[in-house]
Amino acid sequence: MDQQTFMMAYFVLLFLPCVFSSRGRILSAGYESMTSQVPYSGVRKVLTTDNKECKFPFRQGGRIHHHCLTIRSSKPWCSLTHNFDRDRQYGFCAPQKMNPDVSVHMSRRITDPCQVTLCQNGGVCTRIPHTNKSAECSCPESFTGTHCEHKKCYEMVHLHYYDTGETWGRIHLRNVEQCTCVAGEIECERVRYTMCRSNPCQNDGTCRRITATRKEVCNCRWGYGGPHCSVEPESECYTGRGTDYRGVVDTTVSGARCMAWNSDLLYDELHVGTVDNSPRKGLGNHAYCRNPDKDKMPWCYTLSNGAISWEYCDVPACVMSVSFSRRIMPFNVPKPSNRGKKHVCGKRHEKRLSIAKGRIMAGNSALPGTHPWMAAIYIGETDFCAGSLVSSCWIVSAAHCFFRNPLKSQLRVVLGQQRFNVTGPNTRTFGVQEYILTKQFSVFNPTLHDIVLIKLAKQDGRCVRRTPFIRPICLPDKSMVFPDLFCCSISGWGHMSEKAEGYSSLQEAGVRLIPHDDCRKPHVYGNHFTADMICAGQNGCADACQGDSGGPLACVRHDVSFLYGIISWGDGCGRSDKPGVYTKVTHYIDWINSVITRKPKAL
Repeated sequence: MDQQTFMMAYFVLLFLPCVFSSRGRILSAGYESMTSQVPYSGVRKVLTTDNKECKFPFRQGGRIHHHCLTIRSSKPWCSLTHNFDRDRQYGFCAPQKMNPDVSVHMSRRITDPCQVTLCQNGGVCTRIPHTNKSAECSCPESFTGTHCEHKKCYEMVHLHYYDTGETWGRIHLRNVEQCTCVAGEIECERVRYTMCRSNPCQNDGTCRRITATRKEVCNCRWGYGGPHCSVEPESECYTGRGTDYRGVVDTTVSGARCMAWNSDLLYDELHVGTVDNSPRKGLGNHAYCRNPDKDKMPWCYTLSNGAISWEYCDVPACVMSVSFSRRIMPFNVPKPSNRGKKHVCGKRHEKRLSIAKGRIMAGNSALPGTHPWMAAIYIGETDFCAGSLVSSCWIVSAAHCFFRNPLKSQLRVVLGQQRFNVTGPNTRTFGVQEYILTKQFSVFNPTLHDIVLIKLAKQDGRCVRRTPFIRPICLPDKSMVFPDLFCCSISGWGHMSEKAEGYSSLQEAGVRLIPHDDCRKPHVYGNHFTADMICAGQNGCADACQGDSGGPLACVRHDVSFLYGIISWGDGCGRSDKPGVYTKVTHYIDWINSVITRKPKAL
């Protein structure tokens, strides 16, 4: 397969019209469970057949890969930049010769590569996933190199580590200097300069322009640092929501290291290249915690299990002293008016710009908090479905998931889940008090009236407490209509492809609504498609597959997500002319409201 044929096949498959079966799941090329992965040695570079260097790790399909891949190709390939999703530059990986040191140890049946990969200066050796023959060193911030053998240079003025060979300008002791990192030591020389035409320096810093390089450097006032005087190194806490926090904390509450805001891996996320006026919001060539989107506190992006994630940061809030506390506790505070009441449902954490802009998503890993209404429903030991939280105690899902009438004691509902069957500090697990099917549902024709309401068992007298990772989706009015070809979103943990086994981390994709008459055509679904159903999936969007049943078809209006459909059934996954079918929620709104709002029966 030549390069042109490969790229044509890749893009056709990436944007292939998709559908789902009776256990729906997003179908997307580009994930590890779909690929056989070719490991590369963590102790040297990997080259392509035309002698170009593979850039590891690289981003593809929203995930982070450390290997050459064989996604829809018989030849292993790699990205030539750290972001294939953005740049689409690749090459075929050249065969790798065995490291003689490794071969000797392998002949002695030593299978742990970290026994022969010696990380220096506190570096931590880790095996590359899915193979026991390669490893890499994770270096401390102050060291670099394959084995963390090279010391970086720390520039006190910029509060930044520079790698060997890097150059930068600075103002030190009123002198304008050009500096270079040489073998871990900073070497500087005074240079000529002129006044800057404009001043990029923040917080009243002064600017000078190096004549030879035309680069602008800042001289910061006391208490500020960084290349543009935007960092406050002595800041130990944040006030309010922390939108003005400019400290140097770069770890999360779980201890994970933050990613740099200008990282090439952060494509489509909120970062230096996508946030308006990013320098004024504290973003730049650093990994310090910030709050550019007015979240409740400073946060940052992290790498978690091969995917981009985010967490709140390990930085405390500034506590107001007792003597001033009376200023924020006035008497006779008027009650807020209900006029212009905002939705408390259907709101998500928009840490990714592709979602905020309504762009088509072709099966990317979802960030935590992006679909906070997602419910993972575990049925017995083997069955699994998804659902949507619509109120404190109620989940909406697909009725066909319950056609075997499972015992309530066999049901477990997990909210806030990111990875399949993995709980953590952001998840909450509930039992089920009852589940209710419509009177019209029949196990003999489970595609009709495929909707069920699940009532969560209360804990300490209540059900769900809203968090950034758990909150309900809005129910639509029964008169609400989204137009044909409108792109909505689906999400779930199901299979990556029709024949795949096992489940995944939470994925998301976009699907376009298809005209009702098109779905009624004989070669599509004919009379099997009824007025109580919605058809979606073609025209450049992705699809669902096994394991996604009961999950939401969420459509957005005025930045609020509504549960417009329920993932129900379809002919296979991603088959041409066989789009996905969803239960039409607007046809069941009266029934949903009558069940949710009814009073409990007297004992």
